[in-house]
Amino acid sequence: MSYIVLARKWRPQGFDDLIGQEAVVKTFKNALSGEKIVHAYLFSGPRGVGKTSSARILAKALNCEQRSGSEPCGKCRSCKAITEGASVDVFEIDGASNNSVEAVRELRETVKYAPSGGKYKIYIIDEVHMLSSSAFNALLKTLEEPPPHVIFIFATTEPKKIPTTILSRCQHHAFRRITKNRIKEQLRKITDTEKINIKEGALEMIAKAADGGMRDALTLLDQAFSFSDEITEKELQTLLGLPETDIILNLSETILSGDISRTLSIIKELSDRGSDLRQLTKELVEHFRNIAVVKVTEDAEGLLEFNREEVQRLQSLSSGTNIEKLTLLLTELLRLEGEVRNAVNPRYSLELGLLRMSFIKGMASVEDILKMIDGSGVPEDVRSPEPLSRDTVSVTEKKTEIPKPPAAGTKSGMPAKEEVWQRLLEKIDSEDHLLACKLAEAKVMNINETELAIGFNGGMSVLADSIKSKSSIIKPVLKQISGHNLKLKILSLPKEESKKDIKKIKEEVFSEPVVKDAMRIFNASLLKVKPFEENSE
Repeated sequence: MSYIVLARKWRPQGFDDLIGQEAVVKTFKNALSGEKIVHAYLFSGPRGVGKTSSARILAKALNCEQRSGSEPCGKCRSCKAITEGASVDVFEIDGASNNSVEAVRELRETVKYAPSGGKYKIYIIDEVHMLSSSAFNALLKTLEEPPPHVIFIFATTEPKKIPTTILSRCQHHAFRRITKNRIKEQLRKITDTEKINIKEGALEMIAKAADGGMRDALTLLDQAFSFSDEITEKELQTLLGLPETDIILNLSETILSGDISRTLSIIKELSDRGSDLRQLTKELVEHFRNIAVVKVTEDAEGLLEFNREEVQRLQSLSSGTNIEKLTLLLTELLRLEGEVRNAVNPRYSLELGLLRMSFIKGMASVEDILKMIDGSGVPEDVRSPEPLSRDTVSVTEKKTEIPKPPAAGTKSGMPAKEEVWQRLLEKIDSEDHLLACKLAEAKVMNINETELAIGFNGGMSVLADSIKSKSSIIKPVLKQISGHNLKLKILSLPKEESKKDIKKIKEEVFSEPVVKDAMRIFNASLLKVKPFEENSE
């Protein structure tokens, strides 16, 4: 007998064999047990997760001669015929090669006839999104009012390409990517049964490379088994062109440190070895995404499906950087992955992208720059080797005085507004000096048991957005000082008039001979006098 590939040999034959699709399986079982069968189903999801297999299992269950409950028996004449692809009542149609309106018209003619042996005549159309617009339109009427003995099952990887008129007439089931751990468990079960000698690390690599598809995992396992009777991580890396875990770790360290010379050396080494640089870039994206997840969450093991040792390794990498720089690196890597994937020369595109990424190491955040200008500190990663002298950089230091707001009455249980404002500025100043300086430019408009209203005059209104972004710092301090959960309200006030006496200016203008002559010549009158803006040094 000819060899049967693992993906076909281990294809699910019953609902209990479907891996990682528990929600879909439960829905089917309940529908079959309760005889709640609809005339059209749409199965969508990534490749290799069980859409077509589920369609066959559902077809077997619907036409099974000995079914009890929801599971097909798998032994009756109908079940065997469907398993072997020889059933006269189950039609599997490839939507890519039968996408014309003529093919759909032929289908419409055949649906009129009753099934030959089973209860239903079932049409499974794979990659249904490949049908043309006219083919969909031809199918629409039949799909809306099908004969009672006909059931349609559509499968697709791109549900967004299917017209809404079709979608609205189908019961939609979304198939999910299978988790790495579930794929690994199933692979271990298969290798034990098939007597395949494979290391645990190699199984992990296959489960990861499958990217959520069980069929892809079985295809990779078949390929590896053909390559060697004893599958190790090293052999799998050679066979699939996958970069070693240590290489990815070393490369990420050089990227994070900005060591472009070492980074390019690693790329040269991989290129000389014949590694797939497109796959390397893809793995780098995933790796930096994992570092970012570890940086921002405490449940990294559950989110990433990693063991404690792997998480600790990622934590070690993330400790030397911040989430802002990780976000920039990951954004650049995502762009770089597309460039390398479509590049004529992937190595040059990858090296150029990594060169751009090396600049991120020397970047400082806006907050750090403001702190440097303010004199409150310099970030370690941008600190110059020698301290800056006043001969090198001229710095004008100006201590911001916190103005005392005008006195006001008090509400019941509330301190006076000048007291609240003064204490707020002092408290904020101890935590964030720059924010306190910005707040000091505001005027207290009103304070009560529900809100604190402050306003900014003229050009100072640009500070409003900056203070709004820091409201999460201000509000807790307000509550601590006032004893009330106050809402912070920020107002933009009209620009104050010049402090000069407008009346006196008018008199000076009227006394000018030039003005008098101009008014006399043109028979004009003076409507308004506006002073020039005062420039502050």
